[in-house]
Amino acid sequence: MDLKDGISVIVTLYNKKDYIKDSIRSAIKQFNEKNYQIIVVDDGSYDGSYEIAKEYLRQHKKIDSLIYTQKNSGPSIAINNALKYVKYTHIKLVDGDDIISPDSLQYMKNQMKINNLDLLYGYWEWDNNPSEFKFKRDKPPSTIMINPLKKFIISGWGGSSNLMVKTSALIGVGGCDDKVFVQDNSLPLRIAGNHLRSIVAKKFLIGESKKTICVGPSQVENRIMDNNGQTLYDLSLTTLNYIDSTKDLNIILRRQALKKIIARCWSWRKRTEKNQFLSKFFLIYLMSKLNYKLKSSLVRYYVLNTWIDDEKIRKIPQKDSSTKNILIYVGLDLLGDALLKLPMVITLRSIFPNAKITWYAGKGKSVLNDSLLPLRENLIDKVKDDRPYGSSILDFLKRPLKGKYDVIIDTQNRLLTTLLLKKIKTDVFISSSANYFFSDLVPKNKNIKNLSKKLVGLIELLSPKKLNFTKKLDTRESKKIGICPGASVIWKKWMIENYIEIAEFLIHKKLQPVFILGPKEADLYRNLKRSLGKKIVLFNSSNPMQTIKMAEGLKMGISNDTGCGHLLSYTGIPVLTLFGPTSAEKFSPLGNPKNISISSQLIFKSKDINSIPTSLVVKKIKHILGY
Repeated sequence: MDLKDGISVIVTLYNKKDYIKDSIRSAIKQFNEKNYQIIVVDDGSYDGSYEIAKEYLRQHKKIDSLIYTQKNSGPSIAINNALKYVKYTHIKLVDGDDIISPDSLQYMKNQMKINNLDLLYGYWEWDNNPSEFKFKRDKPPSTIMINPLKKFIISGWGGSSNLMVKTSALIGVGGCDDKVFVQDNSLPLRIAGNHLRSIVAKKFLIGESKKTICVGPSQVENRIMDNNGQTLYDLSLTTLNYIDSTKDLNIILRRQALKKIIARCWSWRKRTEKNQFLSKFFLIYLMSKLNYKLKSSLVRYYVLNTWIDDEKIRKIPQKDSSTKNILIYVGLDLLGDALLKLPMVITLRSIFPNAKITWYAGKGKSVLNDSLLPLRENLIDKVKDDRPYGSSILDFLKRPLKGKYDVIIDTQNRLLTTLLLKKIKTDVFISSSANYFFSDLVPKNKNIKNLSKKLVGLIELLSPKKLNFTKKLDTRESKKIGICPGASVIWKKWMIENYIEIAEFLIHKKLQPVFILGPKEADLYRNLKRSLGKKIVLFNSSNPMQTIKMAEGLKMGISNDTGCGHLLSYTGIPVLTLFGPTSAEKFSPLGNPKNISISSQLIFKSKDINSIPTSLVVKKIKHILGY
């Protein structure tokens, strides 16, 4: 890029209609020569800011100016997008509500030339009426910062409207960190520590001045930096992103930075979430103080989980494209077990699309290596069920699995098994066993009873945002209603006479009942055939994949708490599930938001599933179908 000697002013603008005209004026009043330009990047304003700025620049046609608008993405991306329009050797950043000192542009450029600086910081003040602020016309000499990297990475020192940077330096570090919303910390940190990123990377010189360079309004509605959570979140992620991209960072400085991030997380949790000193995270905080070896990957998850519930924080959507090696331990893996856990795997794959996911059934053969094998496609890379592990105390004498994992997810709650899994090498271990005592990460809600939701909650610990698993299949045009009247044991079965009554109701509504029967349910077949004849469809299948394929054409399903019902739910159709002695709170299937469970225990205080009246089932069917 051929750059002319001069100054490019980049103004980032988002909903600053009351300030933007004064902000632009404070810059262009200093354009006394031709070697200046102003670039205004509107970051998706909706309060008329863009129109005000555009009209003001139109009235000053002699000024070299450019204004454009983009989808709201934050100041970091706004500055990076503006870089391709920069013409001059130096860049002055200005926020859309800040006023810069009337002699700041040439002063900063001169000071940078005197000390051969790549970045210069001045002072920043707040005022109730920035446009009337009385700036001093002083010209204090700048000084070169000693160890600026430590100041930025540990103290979190930064800012944007009070700095000037060489264009070559900003482009040289790849611009602002586009993985965080606000650039105030990423820009100085990247420049101060650039020389450590590779053996050929340039070392930049940073200075500071006591001159007040800019002033901002004390009170602004919805200011990003007024959200303390946004500041701490972006500062923490900026530091982690720098650490992970820098090979030669001093180990002591690295450890200090990670400890500072953990302290920041603990302080926030204690203040806003009222975390107790006996909490798991306080133990993590204490361990960090004792110079416990810290992993940046784990600290990153601490940050994500600390601010996951703060809806005010703007987060840049990111998909993790890394090829993480993830192990999921499931123990016994029968049909119902696997189907209850699949929402967890689907969610995990959505977060880590390129990860290598291994499914480890440590107690017998896995159904995902057998009848549900096709469901593994694009979800699970390997199913391991050839090495029993986790059931016996003698397993402590066995060698754990070879290799190292980035993440291990323990889906069971048996303490012995968890202790055995802890022998496997990993960066992050997640387990609800012993009330999450052995887990590196702990969900804020540890009392989720539904098994599928609880497992999805474990995956949420690895995500930058709240997760809500849904799998909705739209079959509104279908007239077929699937019914699973069987179960593995008699006490889980709603009486077949009840299902016959439900089928007659559906037929009356011009719907087609489809009874799904297993190979051991010949008695149900004869009963249904005798009572309903050709009014219904009888579907016999011993193959779960055939059931899933057929179920994709159903309008909804009705089932006892059985594997058949979970097969229907897997497709994404709405399912009404009837529970007797088993727990609806624990085993209700996830998926379609219209799913409903009826529990005889919760409603009628009885473990007898037949205490559920057909009238209630009809009522819930009508609700799902919108009658």
